[in-house]
Amino acid sequence: MTKIKRIEAFALSCPTPGGAVFAVGRSAKRDMVLVRIETTDGIVGYGEAHHAQTPSTIAAFINDALGPSLIGMDAHETEAIWDKSYRHYIATHGPGAAAVIGLSGVDLALWDIKGKDLGQPVYRLLGGRRRPIRAYAGGISLGFQPVDDLKREIEGYIGRGYDFMKLRVGDSIETDLARVSAIRAAFGPEITLAADAGTRYRSADIARIAEICEAGRLAWLEEPFTPDNLPGYRRLRDVTSTPLAAGENHFTRHELRALIAEQLIAFVQADACKTGGITEILKIAALADTWHLQFAPHTSASVLSTAASVHVLSVAPNAFIYEADVSAINAFRDDLGPPFAIENGTILAPEGPGLGVEIDERLIARYPFIPGASYQ
Repeated sequence: MTKIKRIEAFALSCPTPGGAVFAVGRSAKRDMVLVRIETTDGIVGYGEAHHAQTPSTIAAFINDALGPSLIGMDAHETEAIWDKSYRHYIATHGPGAAAVIGLSGVDLALWDIKGKDLGQPVYRLLGGRRRPIRAYAGGISLGFQPVDDLKREIEGYIGRGYDFMKLRVGDSIETDLARVSAIRAAFGPEITLAADAGTRYRSADIARIAEICEAGRLAWLEEPFTPDNLPGYRRLRDVTSTPLAAGENHFTRHELRALIAEQLIAFVQADACKTGGITEILKIAALADTWHLQFAPHTSASVLSTAASVHVLSVAPNAFIYEADVSAINAFRDDLGPPFAIENGTILAPEGPGLGVEIDERLIARYPFIPGASYQ
């Protein structure tokens, strides 16, 4: 039996001078929580928990509470570990979203261990196959900047093989409308265009929001409202032909139930590093498929979350697209392990056992945590 011997979490930060500005603020640094799990027979698995703007808090929860409670359990029992953690730290008397995010990183590391122990990549353990998955230019990019700068940035992505871009909106209605209209006019049908409002729109502006959607002929409008504003989603869905997308800030399938069952969104964007790991995001993808919705997971911040997303996309029957982080600086994407190649706008799951990523632990010392919010 492959038992859990040790669980450690590390808060890491990478400065990003001149980072993009978008609805949630200026990207001042890239944060991540690296999870390392060692088994009694010497297997080491790695996972990533989302930084949640307070990576030290997420790491502390894993190190002080979640991790110690799992020592001695069979590392292959991902369902039992998930259920135990949910009941003990999430369903009652727990730190809420922080517990779900922490569990996400642990779950990814356990799937990495499972694959390494069995000598198989995660996508094969899940019943999938390795196939090219379309990718779009997203992540921390295409922020609030002059139209000419946006045009140059998009031209650079087109040169790298992308034909699907995601603009940032949620600035002001007038500025958003001007930017979206200008980009659509400049590139016409050459690119597919989506937009992400970062939850910053208000229900009172629904008519103007619909105007932005139609002007850009958007493939989707992402997170127009805060996660709790279901009435806003209902009203906007009914006044625009543009599909809505959401899910990265809905934790576990339980919080996504209403959005999916009422078909308020067309694209489900759960994040394996936020919503409960691979174990949970598979259930979310299946729930979305039940309602004939597309699965397009939230962006990956590191090679670990990239691997998790692509393994799951290699399995889900409703897999639509992968969100590539195309920001200028991201050490956790480029240096934590060999970076993923995106060629001709597509990405492939790694073939190695587990998540298929070899982690360079020297980065733990090179990128110590920097206090302060990620987006300022």
